[in-house]
Amino acid sequence: MILLARQPSDSQKILEVMLRRLPQTHNDYAYYSERLSRVQAGLAGEQRVDAEWLEIDLPSPHYFLHDFQTTNGFGSTHQMDTIFLCPHFLLILEIKNITGNLSYDASFAQFTRTTMDGTVEGMANPFVQLERHVVWMKKLFQRERIDLPVVHAVVLATKNGILTKGFQGQPIFHVTGLRFYFQKWIERHHPRESVDLLRLANLLLSLHTKLKKEVEIPLQEMVKGVLCPQCGTGQRLKYHYKKWICPRCGLVDREALMRTLEDYRLLVGQQVTNRSFREFFGIDSPDLAYKLLQQLPLQAEGVKKHRKYWIME
Repeated sequence: MILLARQPSDSQKILEVMLRRLPQTHNDYAYYSERLSRVQAGLAGEQRVDAEWLEIDLPSPHYFLHDFQTTNGFGSTHQMDTIFLCPHFLLILEIKNITGNLSYDASFAQFTRTTMDGTVEGMANPFVQLERHVVWMKKLFQRERIDLPVVHAVVLATKNGILTKGFQGQPIFHVTGLRFYFQKWIERHHPRESVDLLRLANLLLSLHTKLKKEVEIPLQEMVKGVLCPQCGTGQRLKYHYKKWICPRCGLVDREALMRTLEDYRLLVGQQVTNRSFREFFGIDSPDLAYKLLQQLPLQAEGVKKHRKYWIME
């Protein structure tokens, strides 16, 4: 059972909105486009691993928590790509979508890759990341008096990441090896009948906190207004007789208001005023802005010119 589904991150959504609203001639357009490509590739890799689970005979009961995020007692964050919970163990997976020839020097805890053109790049050590998560999880189990093994592994989501001999003995394998290693873990750890898995799963869910990821947003340089999703070149819709209409392609967009509100939430924040609404939506009339705000699922506070609205996720 999937208790926490994998979804595109806010970072990905922000980058997508930015690229819709930044002119393609902007100096940083290519930079943000490349960042978005990396984020999308990472999500695609995680989904490739998710699909592999569908062909594995899993014990019952079992629970998945994808993209689990939380903060420890020191204020540091933990983000685990996949937590799999079953009577035999809790498994933490760190999923990597890395290409090139990969090398690891355990004596220096150094993880590198060599690209097709021969460039050698140092990369974040995924084993250190995993160990942090494992230590946090074991402390939680100790506090809650839960007797369940914690196993972990790094999974390469692409066959174009070539592992070298330095990885021998390390918990890392390609996605196609998931079935093999899963069976080894099942055989190694007998089921803990005394563990209330649903209670543990709900405990983890209660600790899940969506972490805010900072993305530099050149808001002043973006195209404002309600944009046409069909033209895709910063073409603004016109509000005419209670309809949003594209003067270029003639599209009547019934989702325009809600879609632009989501753009606002991602780029500006959850608080809206009549003025900020007009500035972002490209509306001159305060009266029209007020009427449109009443159509949206917002929580209002204050009166008249002091009124503020909050976007509810």
